[in-house]
Amino acid sequence: MSSTSLRTGSIAKESLANAQAVILPTLPGLLLFAAAVAGQSWINRLATQGGQTVFYWMAMGTVTIFVGCFWSATMYRHLLPEAGTRSVMADAIRLFLANTAVYGLFFIIGFLLTLFFSLFSGVLIAASGYDPSETGSPDEVWRSVEALSDSGGAMVLYALLIIAVCALVWLGLRLFLFGVASIAERHLTIFRSWPWTAKHVARIALLWVSLQLVPWLILSLVASGVLHAGGFDTVFSFYVGPQPDGSAASDLTFALLSAISTLLFAPFYWVGHGLAVALYRRLAPNRVDAETTFG
Repeated sequence: MSSTSLRTGSIAKESLANAQAVILPTLPGLLLFAAAVAGQSWINRLATQGGQTVFYWMAMGTVTIFVGCFWSATMYRHLLPEAGTRSVMADAIRLFLANTAVYGLFFIIGFLLTLFFSLFSGVLIAASGYDPSETGSPDEVWRSVEALSDSGGAMVLYALLIIAVCALVWLGLRLFLFGVASIAERHLTIFRSWPWTAKHVARIALLWVSLQLVPWLILSLVASGVLHAGGFDTVFSFYVGPQPDGSAASDLTFALLSAISTLLFAPFYWVGHGLAVALYRRLAPNRVDAETTFG
């Protein structure tokens, strides 16, 4: 491993080249994923009515994640021909299990952080001398925020929130290679890739911000515009309800617009996988031997 190969510019250039290389070969996977997202969006709208639709929502959500993993596996296999197994389906299942484990980890951490901040904010509000139960006002939430601000407790809460967000980002950067490693190493790999990124968090963070965060923000605005033009209120491409004038389009129209938004996000996914492969080639200590891949 040379210092030149670890230069940010070199990694960024290879990431973009990798992204360009997977556009056409993995296009069927992208279209399949967009169709799955459309189905998930349609079920999401129906699930608001309750009943058995909630079960379909959970089932379709699982299918959508698996289809995304299938598309992801095809991109990794194309960029790393020596990696993977004989069957792309086996690789997709392994990647699905790895993603489920990591998503579950972040869900648990997010739940614990939410619980902590809920309790801690209550302690700070009580320490400020304000009792929301005494007023009975419908805007007691804002009055609580004002009480926190007046007492200085809000600064403590905001500082802890910033620290928590930074910690979650740091954790995500340390686990950035678990997906490509699960395909390249041909077995479930999550924390085994942890030491690979230990000394390179700052470099990965710079690449992540420039090649992932900034493009995501831009594409989110574009996707929001598409959904908004179709009659839906959105916040960074996340659906938050129909337009105030009640001009929301039909469920099928929303599903179609969701599929279009997914296609608009394709460059984000292409570059993300290209970046993961570029980093894996440089940081993984034991690359897979191509001669014994299918032996």
